[in-house]
Amino acid sequence: MKKSRRSNSTIESSKVDMTSMLDIIFILLLFFIVTTSFTRADTLNIAKPTTDCAQDCKGDSKPMILTIDEQNQVSFNNRIIDIEAVQVNLEGQLAEDIAAPLIVKVHADATNYTMVSAVDQANKAGVSSVSVASWGK
Repeated sequence: MKKSRRSNSTIESSKVDMTSMLDIIFILLLFFIVTTSFTRADTLNIAKPTTDCAQDCKGDSKPMILTIDEQNQVSFNNRIIDIEAVQVNLEGQLAEDIAAPLIVKVHADATNYTMVSAVDQANKAGVSSVSVASWGK
């Protein structure tokens, strides 16, 4: 009988109380949830070109066309320009016609970075209407 009593007492004494451990885990979980900062991703509003006339249809505002080919080369007015020079070129064109819309023709193999950079610089230049059209493939 002594032997069985001993084994029962060792089994009971070897149990670990996990209540405090669970409390600490929940407190840490709550801390990380509360202190996490959620950032909002910046987005661009891009209008696809349409055949409908939204503004002055009888006006003589000829659209500016910016072309991005499959090698990510940017062309404006039939000449190749650097991606960082898009804003300056558009500002020069807008000096002649402030209401001119911009159509960005992007090849299907071009990278998104080039297209987003061009649209961003067009917005910085003050272009009132920017549309993106894809071509190729």
